Amino acid sequence: MNARQLSAAVFCVGLLVMTTGPAARQPTGTIEGTMYPVLPGTHSGSGYTAIECGMDGRIYVGTANYGASAHLVAFDPQTGTWEDLIDAHGVTREEGTGLDSQGKFHAKILVGADGTIWAATKQGHEDFGNRPEYGESPSGYPGGHLFCYNPQNGEVRDHGTLKRQEGLMGGAIDRKRQRLYYWTGPKQHLLAYDIRTNTVRDMGKIGGSPRYVAIDPRGRVFGMGRAGILWMYDPKADRLYDLAVRIRGGGEYKDPYVLIMSADGRRIFGSAIGGEHVMVFDLSSINTEASVPGANGTIVCTNVCRSIPEPLNPGDQHAGVLGNDGRYYFTNSPRSSEGVHV
Repeated sequence: MNARQLSAAVFCVGLLVMTTGPAARQPTGTIEGTMYPVLPGTHSGSGYTAIECGMDGRIYVGTANYGASAHLVAFDPQTGTWEDLIDAHGVTREEGTGLDSQGKFHAKILVGADGTIWAATKQGHEDFGNRPEYGESPSGYPGGHLFCYNPQNGEVRDHGTLKRQEGLMGGAIDRKRQRLYYWTGPKQHLLAYDIRTNTVRDMGKIGGSPRYVAIDPRGRVFGMGRAGILWMYDPKADRLYDLAVRIRGGGEYKDPYVLIMSADGRRIFGSAIGGEHVMVFDLSSINTEASVPGANGTIVCTNVCRSIPEPLNPGDQHAGVLGNDGRYYFTNSPRSSEGVHV
């Protein structure tokens, strides 16, 4: 696969907007935008991957409120107004502070087949030198909560903590099988939550911190694992695999931050922070019979095109999405040859 075979689009931080592939052209100008400040008191000036458009057309945002209570809020583009839906501490009746607070909606917000909004919390700080949630402090962080919100009647439900003293991150939904998938922090376990039975299973340690989790039509779940590893959970085999990445063609492999499933469910698009290429993982290349040290399978990855036009160098690539046109869109903060952001 080459650049002409991949529909990819690059949105660069600043005023540079480009598209790679046959429709590539020079930027023609800027796009005016409008800012809608998130409700005061619901955040501490920060937010993460918790943003999604619901079936009702509203934009759902999970805030970060360090050391206090995170909120799930909704923005109505038609009226330009916000609504505060969930106060994490108010719903759970918890009073933790600092590391022990439900301070972040960090996981991706998920939308069920019926329009239900699913959101999950994690601990309020990343204090890696002091981790009471490992169990040293019995009164430490209780664990991340799973919430759902019904836009039709405004009902909020707290489904409780999914793993004791572990925060919930990542997030993906299998609408056909009615399952939610999250990975936990700090111990990096993959959890599967069954919506119909309100039960959770621990699938094992994934050894990585994937902000993006992808699901194919077969229900297989993928995420970034240890260096050089893409993990896969196969629900049919009920097994977690570590797939060693094999590069096809030229270029160096760099572990991706963004993983997005293609429209046909046969490929995964990837972007790495500072990575020079747009990556494509070929799901038909998966071999779970391969004998590889430190893994129990392989997958082929191809560097299909540059992630930024020359002479610029790639920078921060933290976000990506699949457009309705089937193209892979992602952000890039380009740097000059001297390392200066432009």
